[in-house]
Amino acid sequence: MKKILFTLLVAFSSLTTFAQDYEAGIDYIVLDKPVKTTTGDKIEVRELFWYYCPHCYNLESTLNAWLKKLPANAEFVSQPAVFSKRWKKGAIFYFVLEELDLLGKLHGPLFSAIHTKNKNFNSKENFIDWVVSFGISREKVEKAFNSFTVRIKLNKATLNSTQYKIMGVPVIVVNGKYWTDATHAGSHTDMLKVVDFLIKKESKLE
Repeated sequence: MKKILFTLLVAFSSLTTFAQDYEAGIDYIVLDKPVKTTTGDKIEVRELFWYYCPHCYNLESTLNAWLKKLPANAEFVSQPAVFSKRWKKGAIFYFVLEELDLLGKLHGPLFSAIHTKNKNFNSKENFIDWVVSFGISREKVEKAFNSFTVRIKLNKATLNSTQYKIMGVPVIVVNGKYWTDATHAGSHTDMLKVVDFLIKKESKLE
């Protein structure tokens, strides 16, 4: 009986420790000024990334597995971060694919093309050629590339990226209030555990 009670006490202690493990300023950052979310009544879980970032590429498989268990009261939003003219190149690729409704099909392959096949896409034409190789009309891709919608989204991403007060990617922002990354959390896996913690934290406030 004593052994059972001791086991239960250890288990409870572990759970308590787990709940207290994540501290503001250490495992995650609290934004001084919350950023407006776009997911309505749902808790926004926003990833900021860059296609040319190797850490973002390495996070992909772990993130995709984790997203399958995202709570019903939360919604995931993906956003290419833009910190300079150089970063705009990767961001515009994302918005072109979004405009063509090809993110589901080509988001992962684009990451792979850059990081495993060494495709730099040094010009607009290189990227268009790559998309066309999947059987997409060149005219459609060029139209999307030059569209007003893509230009507006790129400008919004440029302005939005600065609001989170981050210095690099990948970063995950929860409900426009908190963000964490592998540097603060310790690893990509731990980063997602911190995000789980923050989603639960926000769920209690609903």
